[in-house]
Amino acid sequence: MNISTSLILLGLAVNTIASLIMLWPYLKVTQNVEDDFIEHMDQKTGDYTQTKHRKNKNLGIIGFSLFSVGFMLQFIGIILGL
Repeated sequence: MNISTSLILLGLAVNTIASLIMLWPYLKVTQNVEDDFIEHMDQKTGDYTQTKHRKNKNLGIIGFSLFSVGFMLQFIGIILGL
C-alpha cells in the first residue's frame, strides 16, 4: 500500500470519527436534569445560555474540524496518487 492510499484511508477514518462525534448528542435517549442548567441569563432581554447548547456547539466544532482534516488528507492522498 502506497502513501496516497494510506492518506485516503486515514482521511476516511477521520471522517467516520467526526460523523460519530457530531451524531453523539442525538443518540442519547434520556435527558439529565443538569443538561438543562441555565448558565447565564440577561435580565434586560431575557436571553439565556444553557449547558447542553454549549456542549452541542463544542461537539459540532470538533466534528467539523475533524471533517476538514479528513477531507484534506483524502485530497493530499489523491494528489500524491496522480
